Amino acid sequence: MMTSSPSKATLRLTVPLWVIATVASLFFLREARGFLIPIVLAVLISYALEPVVGWLASHRVHRIAGTSLVMLTVLGLLVWGALALRDDAQRAADAVPGMIDRVRGMLASVTGMNAATGTSSFLQWGVSSLFTVAGDLTVVVFLVFFLLLSGHHVRRRIVEISGPDADHRRTAAKILEDIDAQVQRFLLVRLLTAAIVGFATWAVLAWMGVENAAIWGTLAGVFNSIPYFGPVIVSGGLLLVGLAQGGGMMQALQMSGAALLITSLEGWLLTPPLLGKAERMSVLAVFLGLLLWTWVWGAWGTILAVPMLVVLKSVADHVGPLKPIGRLLAP
Repeated sequence: MMTSSPSKATLRLTVPLWVIATVASLFFLREARGFLIPIVLAVLISYALEPVVGWLASHRVHRIAGTSLVMLTVLGLLVWGALALRDDAQRAADAVPGMIDRVRGMLASVTGMNAATGTSSFLQWGVSSLFTVAGDLTVVVFLVFFLLLSGHHVRRRIVEISGPDADHRRTAAKILEDIDAQVQRFLLVRLLTAAIVGFATWAVLAWMGVENAAIWGTLAGVFNSIPYFGPVIVSGGLLLVGLAQGGGMMQALQMSGAALLITSLEGWLLTPPLLGKAERMSVLAVFLGLLLWTWVWGAWGTILAVPMLVVLKSVADHVGPLKPIGRLLAP
């Protein structure tokens, strides 16, 4: 009895300390989101682009030249896409105030309440958010460039400082290799499925005669990376657009249902075979993680929740004390 009391006392002390450390970490992540979100975005983008830069390096293209070529190509494609969608985006922006007024009128007629939303305030918020996103993206571009330029040096440094024990260094190297493989495969699958969903949504909406179908196809592809909520946001937006365009409830439901059907088919038929078993996670764990990261990082947390869970599962699968977390996240 005397020998078991210290272990029980230690356990009673350890559990509250873990709870306090977890809560403190969550609040730190929440308060430091302005600093951490660009870093996380840059790391994930560098994971997606690293295979291309590595392939160029294996074919005797200097790392600096290969990184510069890849970055310029990606930026060029983004600029080309923005210019291609410029007219549709301008028409959509011009239609927003009138659409808000029509939706406000429909809500007022249904509820009998004054549903004033403040169009000018909405536009001011949009402009302010646009400048904030532009500043963050500038930081992300430079961080991605430097991460790609460093190659595997950062990973080797992490392995070196993981501890003097060779077992610790091997475990750290294994964790980093698994994170590399799983995150790269996850991002590749998400990019492929986003392109398929975006193209299919654009084609169906254009066939239905929906205004700004290219914009909605792009939004459908982007929001498809957000589990559960992304397709609902796009479908709900198309429902409001259909009502605001005056096509009637039936046309609005057809537009919304078509987008929801495309994303549902992608989620049922395409994503599961493409994702490896290691990247699959419990539906409940993904949903709770989505809520948690949305609370921590807002809209960016909603987008980054699943990649962060993939990284957490990769670490938990190899660290003894964290293996219960890995089993909880497993499908």
